Amino acid sequence: MKTIKKTFGIAACVGILAVSATSVFGQVGQVIYIDENGTAFITASQPFPYTMALEPDSGITTLEYTLPFAGVAGDLLLQEPSSSQISDVLRFDGSFHVYFFSDTGLGQTLLADVGLPPTYLTPQVTIAELGTEGVSTYAFYIPTSGEPGYKSAAPGTTYYILSDVPEPSVMMLGSLGCGLLLLLNSRRRAKRD
Repeated sequence: MKTIKKTFGIAACVGILAVSATSVFGQVGQVIYIDENGTAFITASQPFPYTMALEPDSGITTLEYTLPFAGVAGDLLLQEPSSSQISDVLRFDGSFHVYFFSDTGLGQTLLADVGLPPTYLTPQVTIAELGTEGVSTYAFYIPTSGEPGYKSAAPGTTYYILSDVPEPSVMMLGSLGCGLLLLLNSRRRAKRD
C-alpha cells in the first residue's frame, strides 16, 4: 500500500510539474488527462463523455471517449516499463473519438481491460510508460504534426495517460500530498522574499 501511495504521489507531482513546465516555457497547447476507467478531461470542469462502444476497425467493444476536437487518426502504443511489450493502445479515429484498449493480464476489471486490437493502425507512435506495472503506470505524449491525436489548432497539446488506475483513496491521498508539498514550497518561498 505504501508503494502504491508513493508511486501515485510521484505521478501526480510529475503531472503537475508537466503542466507548470508547459506554462513556464510558453508552449501552446493543453494538458489532457485520460485513463482506462472512464475519466478524461482538459480541466476538471471539462470532462469528456465516455461510453462502451464498438471500435469499427478491430470489432472490439471498448472504452470510447468523445474529444472536443477531431485530431489525427492513428494508434498510440504504450509499452510496459519493465519490457518492450505493448500493454495499452489509444486509437484516435480522426472523428472526435479515442478508443482505449488495455491488456487483460493483471486481473483488473477496468473499462478498457478488453484486450488489445489484433492489428495496429498507421500512423502509429510507440512510447514507454513510467511507474510500476500493476500499481500505477502513466505516460506523457506530445504529438507532432501528422501523429495520432495531433490537434493543429493547439500544437504542443500534452496527453497525460494513466494506464493502471490505482484505488480512488490512493488517488486522493497522492493529490492531497502533492498539493500540500506545493503549498509548503510556496510558503517557504514567501518567507525568503
